[in-house]
Amino acid sequence: MKIRRLALTTLFVSLALHAARAADDDFARPGPYLGVGASRSVNVVEAFLDGTPVLQDIKVSDSWGVNGRVGYRVTSWFSVEAEYEWLDAFNASLGGAHLGTLDLQSATGNLRFIAPLRRFQPYLLLGAGALFAKTNTPFNALTVDHAAFAGRVGLGFDVYLTQNLLLNAGVEGVLSPAEVKITTGAGTFSEHGLGTVTFQFGVGYRF
Repeated sequence: MKIRRLALTTLFVSLALHAARAADDDFARPGPYLGVGASRSVNVVEAFLDGTPVLQDIKVSDSWGVNGRVGYRVTSWFSVEAEYEWLDAFNASLGGAHLGTLDLQSATGNLRFIAPLRRFQPYLLLGAGALFAKTNTPFNALTVDHAAFAGRVGLGFDVYLTQNLLLNAGVEGVLSPAEVKITTGAGTFSEHGLGTVTFQFGVGYRF
């Protein structure tokens, strides 16, 4: 009788462990996914523009935006994806004088390297694509070369609520060699380099 109970207990534990391992594997299964979220950009635009002494007093506001991605998980630790991010207007001023606004959008193809730790999955993201800039400025005081090449790097994590639904948080930086020109009473000045750093929060769905 004791042997029978021991055998049944062993079988039950074995089946439970097998089911748990199978469930964990489902969180890292191959397949497509998509995600959407909010972006909060912290101001790094000033850092690219104040290299010229005349521009040291330039001020650029922070901004909110949205992001979206669609991708395919190839293995438990690697996926490929396309990401788009739109940021609302950055306000730029120099010495208290309004220079104009700067709208930034980025689109990149990314490689995502994942630590498949069951429901909690940190990742490193590397990408390349383009940074698109649009200016609204009086007298062409602020101009930017459009559609410049850009690189993206990010760190973040996904937390799976179910095998399909997840929450996402991370920080991503986008850097482009775009040329920015600023015209003041002292002349026209240009700097190469433009980028953003954004904190992202969103939701995702695994198919």
